[in-house]
Amino acid sequence: MSVFHKVNRSGKAKVLSDEERELIFRQLPEKYRLIAETLYWSAGRIKEVLTIRVRNLVPDREMVVLERQTTKTKETREIYLPAHLMQKLLLRARCLGLGPSDYLFFNESPTQDRGCRKHLTVQSFDKALRHVCDWNNLRGISSHSFRRTQLTELYRDAWSLREIQHISGHRSLQSLQEYLEVDKEEVVSKFRQRMAST
Repeated sequence: MSVFHKVNRSGKAKVLSDEERELIFRQLPEKYRLIAETLYWSAGRIKEVLTIRVRNLVPDREMVVLERQTTKTKETREIYLPAHLMQKLLLRARCLGLGPSDYLFFNESPTQDRGCRKHLTVQSFDKALRHVCDWNNLRGISSHSFRRTQLTELYRDAWSLREIQHISGHRSLQSLQEYLEVDKEEVVSKFRQRMAST
């Protein structure tokens, strides 16, 4: 485990355990929980997820198309979601009467005109996440933790770096490798086993 987790918004976002992830999902209010689940399953960036419009949902392929103006790389990207999460996002759009151009996660200020709703801000999601983390004494966690967690889990499941890059949207393998957390104790143990076998 790395000891260089985020402190006061500096350092790398912590990779979450299954228990931490489920705890956060359970305790976030519904809208923020859907954002967190989308961040985790898509391995997406927070700004990409917050700017998803209803028209970006492709339910028959369980996919979301991120428009190039919303991605860090300025390239259109496809992210994939499990069926249960796609159904929740579609239900949200239907229940709120959202049109194709509407943001899925928008600012619900009573002073804002419904016809020109802006997408939810990063600060709004961060505030909800910090509230849950502070309440449960969880440290080093940010919106980026969901992305790092998914990518690290894929790596631990023996996905190749090229396969993970396809999911993450990183331009280079070098930048992708910085995201992946390696269990140092496991590495030392494997090395000791190698030494013992010779």
